Amino acid sequence: MKKTIGMVTGVLLSMSSMAQTITIEGDLAGDLKGHNKMYLYSRTYKDSADIRNGHYTFKIPYKEPMFLMLLPQYVQAERQMYVPFGVLFDQPVTYTVQSDVAKGMSESVVKGSEAAELLLKYGREKSAAYRDISKALQAEFGGAWLQENDPKYEAFEKRQTALQQQYLLPLLQQLVKEHPNSYAAVYSLNDARQMATVAQQDQLYAGLSKQMKATKEATEFHQFAEGLRNSAIGKQVKDFTLPDPEGKPVKFNDLKGKYVLVDFWASWCGPCRKSFPHMREVYQQYKDKNLVFYSISIDKSKEDWLKAVAQENNPWLQSLDDKNISGSGFAITGVPTTYLISPDGKIMMKEVGFDENGNGQIEKKLAALFGGTVKPTPAPQAAPAQPAGGKAIKAIPMGTLQ
Repeated sequence: MKKTIGMVTGVLLSMSSMAQTITIEGDLAGDLKGHNKMYLYSRTYKDSADIRNGHYTFKIPYKEPMFLMLLPQYVQAERQMYVPFGVLFDQPVTYTVQSDVAKGMSESVVKGSEAAELLLKYGREKSAAYRDISKALQAEFGGAWLQENDPKYEAFEKRQTALQQQYLLPLLQQLVKEHPNSYAAVYSLNDARQMATVAQQDQLYAGLSKQMKATKEATEFHQFAEGLRNSAIGKQVKDFTLPDPEGKPVKFNDLKGKYVLVDFWASWCGPCRKSFPHMREVYQQYKDKNLVFYSISIDKSKEDWLKAVAQENNPWLQSLDDKNISGSGFAITGVPTTYLISPDGKIMMKEVGFDENGNGQIEKKLAALFGGTVKPTPAPQAAPAQPAGGKAIKAIPMGTLQ
């Protein structure tokens, strides 16, 4: 009898856990001019709610912490400038969001969990720091941004990183130090990937509580620091196995003996998809050479990946990164990113983004290795002419949540 009661209790607890819900009670002040919808989204989630008398409600099944963006239909319909506004939902509780359409979503007041409020506060501190960084770059280089073909770009990039270390990194270090057991700290670690040294990243991870270290996000961040060590030019690629679209294992060491072009991409990455027509031309040029093309998707959604694979129909190896190889092995910060691996399994070159006119450094290396050149993909007639020398397309940064 006791065993039966115990089993029933366990089932009820399990059902209770499965039924947990996040509730969002939002108020949006101002004249919406009849555009009475609020959108809630991420790269893998989409929902909407009607706004009635300035109020809207969302109810979301809770399985794990998530970061979702809020976008009023009014902003889209009136073609206002939209600064993405997201909220961290780390507990199955009720969150309130108070906003004013005239002030913008970035000025919203969020209540519900400490982590959500901490992350919002941290975000505003970052915005202030970015303004200071932009002012400094403007004063030193005549602009807050420079094109990559600008002669001063290398110096600009180094100065930008130094300013981020000066203004942004201390904010993150303080957040982790003061709130080591908060999801706000964990979800902010991604900021350190490009501006912090490997040692600084290790220190940030070490500062988390035992509970937070065990989270998926913190684990992947820690693996990324290891990836920075593993992905240096000349390093031997550690063997890994990932599934192809049919679920069959692709073992990296089985590719040894040939050069391997490893392309990291995602279904949601516009530049990645834009690069494929030209990559198919490169493939046709070298498919009979001692070279293997291997695309690895960082998609979190297997369904989205399979759909994109079918749409692109690229005639080379495909895998889904379900083991965070992009982080632990290659320290990917944005897609597309391409590596060229030697026949003995060592990293030869890395290229972030791609050159749509065929002037990328890896493509030049392939021409040197195998002979021949690839004609650049012609631009659509409606597109503006590109300057001579090619156009480098930047990679899209990888968010913590995809």
